[in-house]
Amino acid sequence: MPEGILCPQCSTTNRMGAKFCSACGYDLSKSELATIPIRSENSLKTLPLQATFGGSMSNNPRETVKLSNRDTQPLERGATFNPRPNGAIFGDIFLSTQLIFTDDTQHHYIVHQIGETNLRIRICPNPECGAINPPIQDTAIFCTDCGTTLGKAAPKLFLIETQFQLYPLVNEVTKKVLSHKNVRAPIAAFSESLAGNVRYCVVKPIINQIEKQPETRLLLEWGTKLAYGMDYLHLNGVSFNGKIDTTRLGLVDDNVVWANFADCVINESATTQTKNADISALAGLIYKLLTGKQQYVHEPLFSDQLNTTFQIGLSSPGFSNAIELGQSFEKALMEIVSPIVVDYHSGRRTNVGIARSLNEDSLLLIESNRIQQSVSQPIGIYLVADGMGGHAAGEVASTTIVNSVAYKAFTDLLPNDLTGEKQIDYQAWLNESVQAANNEVIKIRKSTGSDLGSTLVAALIEKNNAYIAHVGDSRAYRIDANGIQRMTTDHSLVERLVATGQITPDEARTHPQRNVIYRTIGDKPNVEIDNNYLKVNSGDRILLCSDGLSGMITDEVILRIVLEAQSPQAACDALIDAANTAGGDDNITVILIEITNS
Repeated sequence: MPEGILCPQCSTTNRMGAKFCSACGYDLSKSELATIPIRSENSLKTLPLQATFGGSMSNNPRETVKLSNRDTQPLERGATFNPRPNGAIFGDIFLSTQLIFTDDTQHHYIVHQIGETNLRIRICPNPECGAINPPIQDTAIFCTDCGTTLGKAAPKLFLIETQFQLYPLVNEVTKKVLSHKNVRAPIAAFSESLAGNVRYCVVKPIINQIEKQPETRLLLEWGTKLAYGMDYLHLNGVSFNGKIDTTRLGLVDDNVVWANFADCVINESATTQTKNADISALAGLIYKLLTGKQQYVHEPLFSDQLNTTFQIGLSSPGFSNAIELGQSFEKALMEIVSPIVVDYHSGRRTNVGIARSLNEDSLLLIESNRIQQSVSQPIGIYLVADGMGGHAAGEVASTTIVNSVAYKAFTDLLPNDLTGEKQIDYQAWLNESVQAANNEVIKIRKSTGSDLGSTLVAALIEKNNAYIAHVGDSRAYRIDANGIQRMTTDHSLVERLVATGQITPDEARTHPQRNVIYRTIGDKPNVEIDNNYLKVNSGDRILLCSDGLSGMITDEVILRIVLEAQSPQAACDALIDAANTAGGDDNITVILIEITNS
């Protein structure tokens, strides 16, 4: 037996999920509310004439219903399944004004409710709501979804007439008298006998079909609205048992609604299993519409919040209820509606050091920023390459890498950033650029017969998304309010010794084999690239450096210098000085990017 909410102010029984009392407009969220059983007959007793929302519309199933409009004539007994003429009255309540579709199995009509009784189907006049309020009692004057006073405005309705019942549970759905701005359930279902033949009728609000896929922002709005509508349906014992696709949906203006209740499940206390199936299916539908994929994988182009939404929604145990899914979609939507506005302040410096006579390091720094409607849209490419191979070799390798990545950035990345012609997977682009640079170094290596090569650490920062690519022992650090965090793992012998506990990090700094590297640019045709991704916020800093810095001073010293410096450039200068003061055994290159509010 279904339950209803008892209004503490006027004692009116409201349907489950109602936010406001239909009789007095009381905000039902203000206090603890009693739930009481509702006998399904209650709503039937108060309806006019022979009409029952969710039952037979005629007391005598063999009775011929005569049409009351003077321009129409009764159908002849024994006539075939012909459509009724304009002006025909269905179930003593609905007047046909237009036949819009007909075939051998069904007829569709535009209808409207007749009579001046209070038990009228009304549409909420609030443009932010628009919920359909089917009659549940003659005292209903407030929208149960938003509390707005209901006027006389009636929704557009259409009636489907068939020789066979559309789906088994249509009567049970109509008995729920569902009213929610994101739900357009059948309003009435009944059968009539005309000319000796039984005809089944279902009355539904008019909705539009979904004809094209919306863009990302609107899809997230859909996910939010549908999740809240789903929670309302679950409260009222209606679920879809995970059978959800776009055919379940419809549009009312730009508002998406649950519109197809065929094969739904009616269970007065919808089980956890059916609820979870629905929630997962809705998350999967939105994910498929966004990506075209059936199975979830981490999407680099999605925000952390949106990836989290799908990761939870499409795995077990998932969200505990549909409200949680809706709230998660809403958070992801806010990131699009109110994007984080950031800019980059950077510093850079390279130095030969004290012990070397040749600087084989190279660096790259490319920054671009567009500000449109006060929204900053920065993008930056940063790279440190530590060449190796001796005179006329290491510097050639590092320079080749810098030139190759710069060429690719100016050729395809930055022009696309200006035009926005296609979405870019920035991590994939960064990896492609590193691979292209590796190919160029290999060409030179083969043509000269040398063993030149280079390490590489690169960051591509787009808005507040940072993508890292790394080969060798040059490093990337994140410095924020929590301290300093290394974002890369050295591809070196001593790093493996530290990882296996054979030596300490301090011992690695002076280990005789500290310069032995097992992965470099130019060594193999298909270089293996390590990746990392992080979301950065105002105040965060990204530091890229060659081992001439990290091999000379500790992470703690790096952190102190960066935090004490007045600017990113001042920090770079101080880091170089500190490395040289500590011995300056190698070339030293640093890039520091500070994320700031625009």
